[in-house]
Amino acid sequence: AAARMSRMSSSFTSIPAMLMILGVLVFILGFLGCFGSFRENRVLLILYTILLILIVMGEIVAIIISMIYKGKIEDSVEDGLEEKIDGYIAYVAGTGGDEDDKDVMDSIQDALSCCGIHGAKSYTNSSVWVDKVGEGMVPTSCCQDVEEKEGTFCDTNTNPAYSEGCYDKTVSTLKDNAGLVIGITIGFILIQIVGVCLGCILCQRIARDGYKEV
Repeated sequence: AAARMSRMSSSFTSIPAMLMILGVLVFILGFLGCFGSFRENRVLLILYTILLILIVMGEIVAIIISMIYKGKIEDSVEDGLEEKIDGYIAYVAGTGGDEDDKDVMDSIQDALSCCGIHGAKSYTNSSVWVDKVGEGMVPTSCCQDVEEKEGTFCDTNTNPAYSEGCYDKTVSTLKDNAGLVIGITIGFILIQIVGVCLGCILCQRIARDGYKEV
């Protein structure tokens, strides 16, 4: 579980870098397409078309891989949450863990209105947690009626905890929005396919009428 968590954390921290690289690639691709069209340069347009085809293929492969490894992704999410909650409990009990574990879980629970992995029992069933903070106590971020989120813990007997676990909430949210994500992705792919077709048509026209050198 620790190894999976490490890989998942590494993947999340690399997302900004991946987005920056993607932005640079899109800029270069757009420049090649615009400049090649303006200059009527067949070489640049061929390069633009090839790169666009590779991007479309990459997107299709990414969709297929995400569908194939959907179960493993969900398992990694569950393992990651379990690792963070174990660290949270150890941090509160003073037996280990890290403040980052606490901050991450509080942020997730507060943002998604969830508690634990599959509910408040992730905390209340832990003897280490109960010995330290008492029975029925959960992090304040788990409680529904604590508007200001004051204090560190709240009593589920007086402030009901969110009934849905963070893993279940994450999976259900992904499933609920899967259609939207797939639709947007297909839309982008179709637009890029149109770009490929236009690039090929323009290349043929330039080849027929003659083309300019860079």
